Amino acid sequence: MAKSVFKIPTSLDRSFLDHEIALVGGGWQMRPKPTKVILFWAVSLLVLFWVCTSSFVSDADWWLILLVVIWWLTATAFFGQYSKTKEMRFSSLPALMEYVPRSARRVITRRTSDPSAFSSVVGVKNVDESGYIEWFDGTVGQAYLVVGSASVLVFDEDKKAILNRVDAFWRKVDTDVEYIWVTTKEPQRVYRQLGNLELLNRNLEVRDPELFELLDERYSILKEYVGGQFNSIHQYLVLKADNLEALRRAHALVRAEVEGSSLMIKQASMLGSNDLYEMLRTIYTVSR
Repeated sequence: MAKSVFKIPTSLDRSFLDHEIALVGGGWQMRPKPTKVILFWAVSLLVLFWVCTSSFVSDADWWLILLVVIWWLTATAFFGQYSKTKEMRFSSLPALMEYVPRSARRVITRRTSDPSAFSSVVGVKNVDESGYIEWFDGTVGQAYLVVGSASVLVFDEDKKAILNRVDAFWRKVDTDVEYIWVTTKEPQRVYRQLGNLELLNRNLEVRDPELFELLDERYSILKEYVGGQFNSIHQYLVLKADNLEALRRAHALVRAEVEGSSLMIKQASMLGSNDLYEMLRTIYTVSR
C-alpha cells in the first residue's frame, strides 16, 4: 500500500550530539534543542566570560565591552542555528572561508588553461566510447536517459501504483551503488525525425529539385527551430558504483525495472560518450 505521509528518515550518521533536549525552568519550557547547539552556546558563553574578564578586552571602557558582548551573542545566535538538514551554520563556516576568494568561485575552462580546477569540480577521470565513466575516487558508473510515468494528471489509483512500485524498487538497491538523478532543460531531441527525413530522401523515386527544397526546409525547421529553440525537461540517471560488479548488478536492476513495469521508469537509454558529453555540457556550461 502507498503511504499517505512521507518524511525524511533519521540519518544513520546521527550521534548523541544530535539528540534533542527540552529545557524547562521557572514555569516555562523551551522548544527542544539538539545537544550540540546547547554545548555550542555553553562553550561560547564561557569563552565570552573569559574574554571580558581576563583578556585585554577587560581593560577597555564599559561601552566597548558592551559592544563586544552584543556582537558575540549575535554571532553565537547566528552560527548556532540549526538548519532543516540538521546541520549547524557553524559547520559550514570552513566551506564559506574557502568560497570567499574570487579564484575559488571562478573556474576557467579554456583549452589552454590548467584543467585541475575543473577536474576537481566534475570529478570524472575518463569516459570511453560506450559511456563507461571512471571517477578520480575509484568509482565507476554509467548514465541513462530515462522517461518516467509520474504526472500531476494521473488518477489516484495510478498514483498509488507508482508509489508502490518506486518503494519496492528502492528496497532492492545495493548500498554500494549511488543513484544520481539529473534533471535538465534542453532543446528537444529531433534526431529520430532527422533520421526519418534522411530515409525519405534516400527512398525518393522522383529526384525532383522542388522535393529536395521541401526536404531541406523541413530539415532546417527541425534542426534550427524545433531542436534549437523549443526546450523540454530531460531526466538522466547516473549509476555510480564502488566496483564493476556492483555496477553490473545495478544495471541489471534498472533493466529489469524497465522491462517489468512502466510505472517507475517507462524507458531508459544508455548514453554513449557523445550523449554523455552533451549532458555534462548542459550542466557545466552557460550560454553567452
